Amino acid sequence: MRIEAWRRCRLTLSDVMRQSQWTDQGIVLREVEPPSLEPGWVRLKVAACGICGSDLHRYRHPTSGLTPGHEVVGTISQASRHMPDALHAIEPWLACGACELCLAGQRQLCSHGRLLGMSVPGGLADYVDAPETELHAMDHSLTPTVASMVEPLAVATRAIHRAQLKLDSRVLVLGAGTIGLLLGLVARDSGGRVAIVTRHPHQSRIAGELGLEPVSEADAEAFAADLQPDVVFESVGGQARTIEQALQAVRPSGRVVVLGLFSGPSQLDTRALLMKEVILTGSRVYGIGDNGHEFAAAARRVPRYQRELTLLQTHQFPLAELPAAFAAAADKSTRAVKVTVLP
Repeated sequence: MRIEAWRRCRLTLSDVMRQSQWTDQGIVLREVEPPSLEPGWVRLKVAACGICGSDLHRYRHPTSGLTPGHEVVGTISQASRHMPDALHAIEPWLACGACELCLAGQRQLCSHGRLLGMSVPGGLADYVDAPETELHAMDHSLTPTVASMVEPLAVATRAIHRAQLKLDSRVLVLGAGTIGLLLGLVARDSGGRVAIVTRHPHQSRIAGELGLEPVSEADAEAFAADLQPDVVFESVGGQARTIEQALQAVRPSGRVVVLGLFSGPSQLDTRALLMKEVILTGSRVYGIGDNGHEFAAAARRVPRYQRELTLLQTHQFPLAELPAAFAAAADKSTRAVKVTVLP
């Protein structure tokens, strides 16, 4: 029966689908004909797609381009073979697998890597195409909104590995957006005392419900001087001075892990870096950890965090209301943390 249903799904795919697209005026929704499916790729009917910080950067600085959306889960609509009847998450960083870095196990640094939603059409659409090798079947107990959190959770997983946390590590997270809160969540189970610097009351409330210590921006410097964190995660980026703040906050011989994407050159206190012998490292996207693929590890961990991930899922919008979804995500007065689009 499942095979017959799969065959019917292939045959009844609509001649047109809704697909978002960046324009110079912002995000628009258009009806397009689905393209031919590439060999080795599958087509998924999108079940949920989150709006992330890089999407919001493009929203604030619109330029013509492709379809955004890389925090995406869906069900198989078209494939060259029968595949499990399940909700699948797409690992959106598409490494080539053949360059020197990939062969050395550094797929997150692939010389020819492409990101779904940036250089390949993404998931803010009715359907999305992806390589079959990049699909991860999610636990059957998960809702699409919770399952779509696997991608940012994988980003946090990579950063936790880069931080080399110990059970008694003191941790400070700068920035309480989705990534910052997820960093705190995973660090909560990997380290010791975990605090997070928040700007808005709703961020402080959620941080507390996650078992973290919320610290206001006004109190951050004094708090860090008392805490002497072993690890500081920077998750703000933009035009913030958070790398400088992190170097001042971390204890001597501590570690600073940078995840925030900055819009220009950042100030670096090289004296603090030198005199405190701080280890400063970046964390880009998920790659290969000591025990395998970090995205797959995050996918396995999502069921454990269903309650916590639901707390972060503050807003949902239908695809038809995509401009409103972006407006809500960009306006912190809405108390948005993670905005998800549900086609």
